[in-house]
Amino acid sequence: MVPVFNVEGYLERCLYSLLAQTLQNIEIIIVEDGSTDGSPKIAADFAGRDSRIRLIRQQNQGLSGARNTGLKAANGKFVGFVDSDDWVAPEMFETMYRQAETHGAQMCACDYALAYEDGRMESSVLGLRSEKLELRTIGLDRFWNSKTLGVTVWNKLYARSVIAENSLYFESNRNVFSEDVLFNLCFLKHASVCASVADSFYFYMQRENSLMKSPKPDYLKRELFLVDRFSDYYADYANRAVYRALLTRLFFERVQNACLHSLETGAGVANVHRGLVEAGGHASFETCMREAGEDRTIWMPMRVFARICGKRMYRSAAWYLGLFATLSKVKQRLASSTQPIGIADMAQTRAKASRKEEPA
Repeated sequence: MVPVFNVEGYLERCLYSLLAQTLQNIEIIIVEDGSTDGSPKIAADFAGRDSRIRLIRQQNQGLSGARNTGLKAANGKFVGFVDSDDWVAPEMFETMYRQAETHGAQMCACDYALAYEDGRMESSVLGLRSEKLELRTIGLDRFWNSKTLGVTVWNKLYARSVIAENSLYFESNRNVFSEDVLFNLCFLKHASVCASVADSFYFYMQRENSLMKSPKPDYLKRELFLVDRFSDYYADYANRAVYRALLTRLFFERVQNACLHSLETGAGVANVHRGLVEAGGHASFETCMREAGEDRTIWMPMRVFARICGKRMYRSAAWYLGLFATLSKVKQRLASSTQPIGIADMAQTRAKASRKEEPA
């Protein structure tokens, strides 16, 4: 499934990669979401070339709206999502489909590569292995909080039966920013087995004008809405200890990411302070931040941030994070031999590494 909006410079590469799939028995659903550039013509031209392509046109509803339209139209046993500025390896869907079938998995993920405009590639971002993952054995909280398979939807296949039987959909982008996170959490509530393949089959384009790199004044508000939607959806979840562990990490990460994004896009420490004061009004703020501050699977500098927040020292927390961001930028400039990454990405990458250094 490919949601399309104003990507005329990237769309052909994406669609060619889907037509080249070694798994022939697939449907390719293009949802043209009210583009104003040359994307509609490109999509129509491809739809005329291959009967496996279904083109759906609609007025602009945003990424979530386009994906929901595609979900309603899908007929396959599994559903996959490909963003229209990215592309995939020819064997991606066949390999993932066979891995899911072999292990009876409701979800299967592959690793991915970061692709830059200048042609550079950074592969194996997740460091996946080809394996079966039983959620009852691992524990849903440990599985999710480890970010083993990542939080995005575009490197995964999903059993459509789980989506249909539980009426799953993507929350509107007017309400949430990280719609992939919420969709995955809702899906995993109903899953028992996941699988993964080690290959970097998906190529995630790092665009300079990406929405990920632009300021978002209501970012934190939408992240807190996400937390509330998660809490509502898991209200009847039997294992309350698992729910609590999921909620604590989710709340902390949503606040952390929103604050780091503000700093990365130049909003400043004062804006972070205002955001933390706003977040502090949430009923879960103090408890979740205190618990996150004691979670040894979180990178130590971010645990310190959580502890300061847990004491409701909003100004101190904002200045601490601002200093962290400044030092991170300096470190990036000095490490000129490494690939540049964003502040928030660096924190997440370091947090991932810390899971190998500290006991859960």
